[in-house]
Amino acid sequence: MTKEQQAVLFVDDEQNVLNSLKRLLYDEPWDMFFADSGDKGLEVLEKEKIDLVVSDVRMPVMDGIAFLKKVKGLYPHIVRVFLSGHADHNAVVQALAEGSAQQLLPKPWKDEELKEVLRGALKQAAELQKKNEGLQKIINSLSSLPAMPHTYLKIKECLTNINNVSIDQIADLIEQDTSISAELLRWANSALFGQRYQVDTVKRAVLVLGLDIVGGMVLSESLFGSVTPGAAQGFDIKAFQTHSVASGLTAKLLISELPYTDAKDEDRAFTAGLLHDIGKLIEARYLGDQFKKIITSARQKNISMFKAEQEILGTTHEEIGAYLAEWWSLPSFIVNSVRWHHNPALCKADRSIIASVHVANILVQQFELGGSGNYGPPEPDPESWALFNLTEELLASIKESVLQSMV
Repeated sequence: MTKEQQAVLFVDDEQNVLNSLKRLLYDEPWDMFFADSGDKGLEVLEKEKIDLVVSDVRMPVMDGIAFLKKVKGLYPHIVRVFLSGHADHNAVVQALAEGSAQQLLPKPWKDEELKEVLRGALKQAAELQKKNEGLQKIINSLSSLPAMPHTYLKIKECLTNINNVSIDQIADLIEQDTSISAELLRWANSALFGQRYQVDTVKRAVLVLGLDIVGGMVLSESLFGSVTPGAAQGFDIKAFQTHSVASGLTAKLLISELPYTDAKDEDRAFTAGLLHDIGKLIEARYLGDQFKKIITSARQKNISMFKAEQEILGTTHEEIGAYLAEWWSLPSFIVNSVRWHHNPALCKADRSIIASVHVANILVQQFELGGSGNYGPPEPDPESWALFNLTEELLASIKESVLQSMV
């Protein structure tokens, strides 16, 4: 195996499946290894440098869930994908939620779809290799974003009274929580639920998943839990939630001012604004002392978290959040908004949505609605700012509308 070549391990107890994969992928630029059991798969992993493991779920002796759980524990940096033709939702959902795998492929598969998922997973692994190894392990070991307990309680109460609650009401409630919104969009866009078209709003995610699945996800103990209050002095998780919701509302109002947009664009702007800072949640929950150093540095130097992250981590919450959003197959407008909301001029796609999120992020800071850990003055992108023709009257109207919606 050449040093530059990436490697994929396929594990399936059916030899005909392994043979089909060999034929289908023979001309791909990867080294491939094949094993017909979990034990043999572990033997391969001991000897070879593997970047991606694809495992069937139902196998004798050691099933795919147990196998990938072991892989996660022994090699957390390796990307893991389930291959399953069985509709055993409960077991697979639980395994995915626990992080045994980050994605699922249907069996039988569509050839081009399978190739694209594998290429995307290997691309993601290659990009993460450019970052420090500790960060790569953190990202690949994640399965769910932390959620706020207060919102959990509200959603649970809503679902227990389902006969008197509409889908719109449930979606509106879920949209107030960054991590639950991300989780539902992730699942709704997964092959597990047979969705081959992108789901890009929370309401559509609820309709695709169904109330039973939504309820299970919201209430599931498999979520990592919320970020501990006081995780770092200067970072308030409740203020962060307020900032995220207000950013979504503001982005929605901004994009509605453009002549060529519609209700779908407004929904997308809200979703993108809601999720734009998910990388900070990951830092707060998993980077511990480094996150505290970031907050302290930003406060003492009166600079943005973005600059403090670059100094301390060599990466940013934009990059961390975008890696996760892309791997979870969230729609491109969300990935791009997460990745470029501080530098919208660097992305040519989804420009109006990214611009709305960029401007909303700054306006919400000026409105003093919540907080996201920033201390330095904002750095507005002139082109994005000019796009919305922000008169004093419009700014006052947006602020009033957001404040009313937040009550």
